[in-house]
Amino acid sequence: MLEASSSHIVRAVSILIAACLAVFPAQAQYSGGTGEPNDPYQIATAEDLITLGETPEDYDKYFVLTADIDLDPNLPGRKVFNEAVIGSFSGVFDGDGHTISHLVIAGGSYLGLFGHVFPHAVVENLGVVEVNITGSGFRVGGLVGDNHGTVTHCHSTGAVSGDGTVGGLVGGNAWTIYLRRLVAVVTQCYSTAVVSAEDNVGGLVGSAGGTVSNCYSTGGVSGDDSVGGLVGINDGGTLTACYATDSVNGTDSVGGLVGLNIDGALTACYATSSVSGTDDVGGLVGGNSGPLIACYATGSV
Repeated sequence: MLEASSSHIVRAVSILIAACLAVFPAQAQYSGGTGEPNDPYQIATAEDLITLGETPEDYDKYFVLTADIDLDPNLPGRKVFNEAVIGSFSGVFDGDGHTISHLVIAGGSYLGLFGHVFPHAVVENLGVVEVNITGSGFRVGGLVGDNHGTVTHCHSTGAVSGDGTVGGLVGGNAWTIYLRRLVAVVTQCYSTAVVSAEDNVGGLVGSAGGTVSNCYSTGGVSGDDSVGGLVGINDGGTLTACYATDSVNGTDSVGGLVGLNIDGALTACYATSSVSGTDDVGGLVGGNSGPLIACYATGSV
């Protein structure tokens, strides 16, 4: 009789626990929000940000940064990353004017706070400051390694280096698939980061094939081939109302604004950068096969 009574009690407690779990939702893994457009997930701490990076199933959601975050690896719970903090992002991340500082990455390719930003994704109103990003491969940027979406009102400071297609803010901008150009956008952005790589290296964007507008770079840039103060190589892209001001040093196709411009259009742009190189060196553009409209350069070459 006692065993039967105990069994009934255990069963009743189990039912009660299940009922409670059904009524009370699981604790949110961020600092608030539901991930919907009108109620984005709130990223308020380094733990929130790292949790986002480790949760790919949330990469298509909406996020808002609600405080400045310091990722200094010397602080508790932080680390030196060996890959992008957030992998292949397809949602919306609104920095809301806040910054993420002291991001340190030592890895291979597709490095930055975001490794890939997919078409229709948006990263906006965000600063990544005092970054230290070192890649042994390609598509490396202070904010985004490989951008296929929209990056707007963002900035970067610090140092970024890699092998190829490296930029202070964005490594590669735009892609081509099935012979159709999918346009990526970088607008109202700037970088003061010091950038170095072998080829396709720019103060703001390493390789541009989409739209770059109303942007500037004031960090020093160095490399070998296709080295530019703002963009390393512009392959059919459009640059409008942009400028660069710091020194640019390379070997082939070295320009104060763009290292190598292949069938791309530059409009209302300028450079005051001092430029040095060996072949195809210019104050504005090193090698060029596209239209330059209302542009100028004043730096020494």
